[in-house]
Amino acid sequence: MSQRAALITGGSSGIGLATAIELARAGTSVFCMDVQPFSDDVRHHTDGLPLTYVEGDVRSLDDCRRAVAAVESSPSGGLDFVFANAGVVHRGSAETQSLSEWQEQIDTILTGTFLTCKASIPALRRRGGGSIVLNGSNCAHIGCPDRFAYTAAKSAMPVLAKQLSNDFFHTANIRTNCVSPGYVESGMTRKIWSAQTGQPEEAEVPAGVLANWQSPDRIASVVAFLFSEESADITGVTIPVSKTALLRVASPRLA
Repeated sequence: MSQRAALITGGSSGIGLATAIELARAGTSVFCMDVQPFSDDVRHHTDGLPLTYVEGDVRSLDDCRRAVAAVESSPSGGLDFVFANAGVVHRGSAETQSLSEWQEQIDTILTGTFLTCKASIPALRRRGGGSIVLNGSNCAHIGCPDRFAYTAAKSAMPVLAKQLSNDFFHTANIRTNCVSPGYVESGMTRKIWSAQTGQPEEAEVPAGVLANWQSPDRIASVVAFLFSEESADITGVTIPVSKTALLRVASPRLA
């Protein structure tokens, strides 16, 4: 078979980028679809790795199909792995969340996952099967303060992993699973910390707060496992990758 290929949405930073780098280092050709290009620092540190940036918005089916076409037209010749990872968060409760913020999060996380899968599944079928991983959240299981729309959108991911498995595992040899991260150190997490503390996003985060955050690499390793042959019999499963897992209600603060 040709070199294996992966499509990662939201692949220019955070969990998506960490997963892209891990897969690329293992020899997978990775296409990172994102509205933001790789930073100069990322390009410098990933020089020589089989990483390709594809500009695109998961809220657009045309963009998703264009990204899939880029993978299939590459030397890999087909698509093997899809990580539906793109997301956005705006703080707010049912009382304070604006309609526009609600819609942006639902459109990016939930509809974006649908469009990513809609564009990718025919390519995976042409390849003879493959693996999809959906990026959920610990919030989907226990709720998170002031993240009403985000929690609503992420709550769909564990069930969608089961639904996609029911629809496509036996008919197309496509496995689908979900990871549910906790507080991962990323630009998104910094925004939450900034909103909670009143500190600017570029401010130094205290060591005690950082101790409660996870490295994106920890999530990436689980996604890579779910793409591997070692997980060939696993589908429709959600794996919490969190220091708190499902053991307690999340603290209202990141500290």
